[in-house]
Amino acid sequence: MKPAFQTQFDNLSQVPRYDITVDLDAQKNVLTGRASIAIVNTSPDPWPNLIFRLYPGLTHYGGRITLQSVGIGDQPVPYDYQAENSAMRVHLQRPLQPQEQVDVRLVWQLDIPVWTDSSSTYALFGNSQQMTSLPLFYPALAVYQPGPTASSGRWWLDQGTVRGDAAFNVTSLFVVTATLPAELVPVTSGTLITSTLLNPNQARHVWVTGPSREFLLHASPTFSSVYTEALGTRVTSYWLPGQEAAGRAALGYAVAALRIYSDRFGPYPYRDLRVAPAPLSYRGMEYPQVSLLGIELYSLFRNDLEMLVAHEVAHQWWYQIVHNDPVNEPWLDEALAEYSMKLYMEKLYGQKNADDLQTVRWQLPLDALRAAQTDGAIDQPVANFANGAQYEAIIYGKGALLYAALRQTLGDRAFDKFLQDYLSRHRYQIVDSKTWLNDIQSLKNPNLNRLYRDWVQKPLFSAP
Repeated sequence: MKPAFQTQFDNLSQVPRYDITVDLDAQKNVLTGRASIAIVNTSPDPWPNLIFRLYPGLTHYGGRITLQSVGIGDQPVPYDYQAENSAMRVHLQRPLQPQEQVDVRLVWQLDIPVWTDSSSTYALFGNSQQMTSLPLFYPALAVYQPGPTASSGRWWLDQGTVRGDAAFNVTSLFVVTATLPAELVPVTSGTLITSTLLNPNQARHVWVTGPSREFLLHASPTFSSVYTEALGTRVTSYWLPGQEAAGRAALGYAVAALRIYSDRFGPYPYRDLRVAPAPLSYRGMEYPQVSLLGIELYSLFRNDLEMLVAHEVAHQWWYQIVHNDPVNEPWLDEALAEYSMKLYMEKLYGQKNADDLQTVRWQLPLDALRAAQTDGAIDQPVANFANGAQYEAIIYGKGALLYAALRQTLGDRAFDKFLQDYLSRHRYQIVDSKTWLNDIQSLKNPNLNRLYRDWVQKPLFSAP
C-alpha cells in the first residue's frame, strides 16, 4: 500500500490472512503448495464447517487441486469435496463462533492444464502460447452469505461459466513465496519483496499484498517489460517477442487510466499496477493490481488495445476495491468499468469522441436487441443470457447507458460525488443490487427510483 493508505490496515484485522508457499514444476505441469490461513468468523452465525473454493477445478478452468492434508493447528481434520470438485468442506471439531479465529493448514497439488498453442485460444487458466496463467491456484475461503434469520446463511458455491467472471472472494491479505523456473518472468498481484536465484534453474520470489480479492500468478519465459512511476504507483507493462510497440503503448494507456480514475473516483491505494498479455484472444480479464489482455490485442486487434486497458484498469476500483457477486450480479462491476471508458475518452479525446463511443459501442447493439425483441433487465445472472452478444449488450452496454442516464439526471458534480461516496462507503466490502439501490435512494431524487426500475429491473425498450 502507498504510505497514505497504511492506516487502512487498522480496519482489516479480521480479514483472512494467507501465508502461501508453492513450488512450480514446469516440466510436469504441477504446482505443489502449502498454506497457513488465519480465518475469523465475521458472520453472525456459528460455522460448523468451513468451505474453500478450488477454482482451478471449474470445468472451464480445466485444472485440478488435490488436497494432501488438512489441519487445524497441528491436528488433522476430515474434509470432503463439494460442488463437482470446485470446493472442499472442512469439518470442524466444534462450531466456530462469531468473532472466533481458527488457523487452517493445507497441503495440496495442482495439476495444470495445457491448451493448444493457437493464438485464438481463450484460456483463463493453464499453459497456452508460452504463458502460464494461474489465478486462484490455492484453496480460497468461500464467501459466507448470512440469511434472513439466525443460522440460515450459506456458503457461496456457484460455478459460473466461461462467459463471465467465476471467482467471488472476500478481501484478504497475502504473503506468497514461490519457487519457479529461473527463466520465468512472473506477473503477479501484490508487491515483490525479494527475488533470489537459488541455482541456475530455480528462483524464489516473495510477494505481499494489501487488501486483495485474490492472488494471481501469471508468467512467461519470453516476457519483456518496462515501467514508470505515476502517483506513487509503479506501473509495469509486459509484452511477448515482436510486441514491444504495443507493450509500450499499453503502459501509456494504463498510466493515463490510473491518473484519470484516481482523480474521478478516488486515489489508487496500491504500490503496483501491471498490464500483460495473456491467452485470452482479443478480450481482457481483471485481477488485483493486474490487467491481463488478450494476445491478439497486441497484434490483430491493436486498435482495441487502448479501450480494453481503460476498461480493465477501471476494475481496480470496481471489482478489486468494491466487490460483488460476478456470477449472479455481474452488472454491478462490469457496467461501471465499461462506463469508465467514456470518462477516459472525455478526458483524453474530447466530448465528441466519447459520445461516438457511447453510440457505437453501447447504443447501437442495444438498438439491435430491441429490434430483435431480445432486450432484457440488467440485474440478471450470467446464465440467463442466451449468448455472448446479448450478455455484452445488456450487462456492458445497457449497464453503461444506465450510468449515462444517472449522470444526466444528477449532473456532473453530483454524479462524481456519488461515485466517490460509493467507493468510500463500500471500500474492501461486497455490494449487491440492494446496496446500490439504497445508495441511489439516499440521494433523495425521485427520478432515480424510476431510473432504477426502468433500466435495472426491466427492459427499458419494449418491443411494439
